[in-house]
Amino acid sequence: MFLNGLWNRILRGVVAFTLVTALLLTTPTKVLAATYEPNYPDRYMGGPANLATAQNGAIVYDKTLEATENNIYTEPYVDELKDEFGNGIGIWVIGGESMVNCIVIEAPLGLIVYETGSSGEDGERFREVIESQISTKPIKAIIYSHSHYAFGAGAMVDDPDSVEVIGHPKLKETVENMVGEAPSAIPELSPILTARKAVQFNNYLPAEGQDAAIAAKLEYKEKAYLPVTYEVEDSEKRDVAGLTLEFFTKYISDDYSVTVWIPEKKAVLNNFFWPGTPNLYSLRGALYRDPQQLIGGLKVIQGLEPTYLISNHARAISGKTQAAEALSNYVDLIALTYDQTLRGILQGLGPDELRYFIYKPQHLADSDYNAEIYGETPWYPPAVFYYQMGWYDRNPTKIFQLPPQETAQRLVALMGGRDAVVAAAQLALDDNEYAWAAQLIDYIYELDPKDAEARTIRANALRKMGQLSMGSIGRAWLLSEARALEGKERIQKLIPPDLDTIAEDPTTYVNYHRVRIDPRKAEPIDKVITFTFSDLDNKTVGLHIRRGVAEFIREPANYNRPSDIEVSLTSETWAKLYLNRTTLPLAIILGNAEVLTGTDDDAVEILNLFDKFNPVGNLFTVPPVGPIPD
Repeated sequence: MFLNGLWNRILRGVVAFTLVTALLLTTPTKVLAATYEPNYPDRYMGGPANLATAQNGAIVYDKTLEATENNIYTEPYVDELKDEFGNGIGIWVIGGESMVNCIVIEAPLGLIVYETGSSGEDGERFREVIESQISTKPIKAIIYSHSHYAFGAGAMVDDPDSVEVIGHPKLKETVENMVGEAPSAIPELSPILTARKAVQFNNYLPAEGQDAAIAAKLEYKEKAYLPVTYEVEDSEKRDVAGLTLEFFTKYISDDYSVTVWIPEKKAVLNNFFWPGTPNLYSLRGALYRDPQQLIGGLKVIQGLEPTYLISNHARAISGKTQAAEALSNYVDLIALTYDQTLRGILQGLGPDELRYFIYKPQHLADSDYNAEIYGETPWYPPAVFYYQMGWYDRNPTKIFQLPPQETAQRLVALMGGRDAVVAAAQLALDDNEYAWAAQLIDYIYELDPKDAEARTIRANALRKMGQLSMGSIGRAWLLSEARALEGKERIQKLIPPDLDTIAEDPTTYVNYHRVRIDPRKAEPIDKVITFTFSDLDNKTVGLHIRRGVAEFIREPANYNRPSDIEVSLTSETWAKLYLNRTTLPLAIILGNAEVLTGTDDDAVEILNLFDKFNPVGNLFTVPPVGPIPD
């Protein structure tokens, strides 16, 4: 029996060795090295590519550098638009001072401003440029294209009552739903979106050096928002500061948007024609961006036949023919991307297969204004798939697939163990196969994110991919992660709202608190806790902790059972509790909270059922290699 078993094992080994040897001998090396899709950007796998150095020392793909300078204002500049005879038409574009352009229009009664920036600081810079380089006439009207850049207006005028603020009917609601963070379809998740936004907009990249940003940085500064005083409707014509403007609001770009047509100047101001490939999906996460809405908004602009195509991010285009050609290629690229994605889905392709399915006709690929300097085409098709189909790609093996750590553990063992995988990843890196090196080393990193060799290989691979990235978004994500792995940055997993934002609307954050309950801790608990805000006329809301679930109670007086625990506190105290900047016992000692019903211990027990913001435990995406800073 023993000899039979031994013989069987030997025989199986010989067969396996023979099969592997035959495979290696009959499979061309080139096929083993490059079996990826023909549309895959092979520069990430050792394909030909040239790097260049930007003025700030950034090492970047040379095509990216050239296309970026062609599409956006990379340095502070006031672009005065002129007619065919070289005469100014009374429109200026202030570029390179912020993430967004500020457009200034001279009207008979004063100035009209389109876009104000992300903060009061942006508004101050725009105002300084206007007064020193454009005109000292008063600003009579401010127009918001959409909610993203409505936060510099207050710094641009001395008296808010002296200016008309024009915006979309949905802008007020959108700004309110931001609650100090990134807009979200699920507001409870805004802290995650805010943190991802910080990565995407270069907040973890230096101003100079090889990792420097090549696009503007979104800095979190104090806002100077002025509410809309006049909401425009679609196709509405209106006299603004003595100049006739026509407004279009029907279509959505990345937000509810206002397009402005100035018939007298044949100029259109818009948030639909972006610099580079239309960003139909954002890596930071966002609401679904409907390509047909974008096309609709661009078709409106095409129908106006503008001589001046002025966008809030791109360089202005002057010339009717030039504008028409740019718009046509842009619209066709969106239509191609969307329709070919649907074609691929109809062929049965899943999200991973769709990424490199789309072929671009040469004239669309070569158009200056279609360059992938922001987002990149492979990211868009999966977003359409997920919007309609969700996560399931029709591969049944994924219905109950193993968790990532279990998968990594088994694959690493199958590949010969940790050292063998590290060696293979390093070899791939040495062969300039950066994408493969990153994918391989990810299995080791999944098992031990503090493994020094794994972190180094992962950082080196991601840095190379970031330098070769065509779009600024991909570059920001890849380089930021590389720097975090090296201990040069600490990337926040989430950025909660600030204390003042929570204190302004504490009941909303009592509601949001419900999603942080730990069902294991709360499984035996069935109690109602209410919070009475002493500084808000004793406004009371509550949470019913019901055996693992926390239900928000908007009106406890009308709820089906009385409160077991009632806590009286100020809005600021709740904000500090929410952010884990104080404890209930300390707040009670300081006189900022009082337990009116139940005991102090009862209240503490309930609050301890919820996750707390913890810099060490849940704040950083990459485990820090050193001590956590204060």
